[in-house]
Amino acid sequence: MKKLIFICSMTLVGLLAGCTEKLDTAIEPAQSVDNTTTARISAVIKTDYPAATNLSVSTIDDKKVYGCDFSVSGVLHEAAVSATGQILSVYHSADSLKLPDAIKTYLSTTYLGYKLEKVAIGKDASGNASYKVLIEHNDQKITIVFDAKLAVVATFTEPKNNVSGDKNKIFAAKLADLPTIIQTQLTGYDFIGAVVKTNSDGKKKYFVTAKKDGILYEFTYDNEGKLIKTDSIDPSKKIEDKSLKESDLPQVIKDYIQINYKDWKYEKGVVLLKGGVIDSYSIILLKDKKISILFFDKDGKFLKVVETPTIQLPKFENKVIIVTDLPAIITEYLNKTYAGWTFTKGTVTLKDSSPEAYYVYITVGTDKYHVYFDKNGKFLAAKKG
Repeated sequence: MKKLIFICSMTLVGLLAGCTEKLDTAIEPAQSVDNTTTARISAVIKTDYPAATNLSVSTIDDKKVYGCDFSVSGVLHEAAVSATGQILSVYHSADSLKLPDAIKTYLSTTYLGYKLEKVAIGKDASGNASYKVLIEHNDQKITIVFDAKLAVVATFTEPKNNVSGDKNKIFAAKLADLPTIIQTQLTGYDFIGAVVKTNSDGKKKYFVTAKKDGILYEFTYDNEGKLIKTDSIDPSKKIEDKSLKESDLPQVIKDYIQINYKDWKYEKGVVLLKGGVIDSYSIILLKDKKISILFFDKDGKFLKVVETPTIQLPKFENKVIIVTDLPAIITEYLNKTYAGWTFTKGTVTLKDSSPEAYYVYITVGTDKYHVYFDKNGKFLAAKKG
């Protein structure tokens, strides 16, 4: 049952793409930058931050983007500045208490048991708020970037034991700013946004969000513009479970049960489907008033077993809703966060006929958002596109 609930929750909060990333707001020596450029970039920072001290300028993208680390009243800052003098992003280290509750909820829901490492708060090139969070989860360090509306705009991962100390910068980029080879690969897609991550060695990774035929795609490209990872999500796809007779089980699961639970009675089997595609299997076996629930992945590989004296598998279903079906708490959140929003479509995920989660697709001007809430109407996550 926990497996089923977990999968449904994860599906609702959407996909996250991965690439190597490390959040670090510590000041490090700059790469070789000529004095004229150093003075010019420093002047840009001093204009917005007159009290800035200990400025250190480095090259992010030669003759295009520069990094500048500095302090303001003892607080560490990191910025990315274009060659034309535009501040593309700026972050300062912050206390975890300053994180919005919605981000804390997203982290606890998506990364159960995570350890918070660092928090940085800042703004993008348009002056909109941005949050950069580094957590440790399942032997990985994960950096998640949120926009002003607390929607996830990029996610980067690295091994837990990575102690290279690279100084990384993250900044938003327009389609025209991406390498030509990446722009070419995006032909036919509706560009939504891009985030660039660059290491102290100058190598970059590009996280691009785009849309095509109603499907939201997240592409990750390496420094040469080679596609290294693709994730996608189709908001129209439903989660459903289907009962299975023992004779309908994949042979690999039958063999596992025959070997390890030979004397147990087959009670019920469930296959979880996402958009019609098999995601996992759950099997209930009985013996001497004991119940064992076996979990298998989509290929029939055994994952774990849960033993309990009594249990009942829940039934999940998605129900289409209209704007008047939304709980007041959700409407209030949308009014506060997305002024002028209009309802496009929505669904409620039911567990045994009771609301388990809500999904709303809204339009704000020319922007569109996929917004997710838990059963109590508490914000979980948002995706733009």
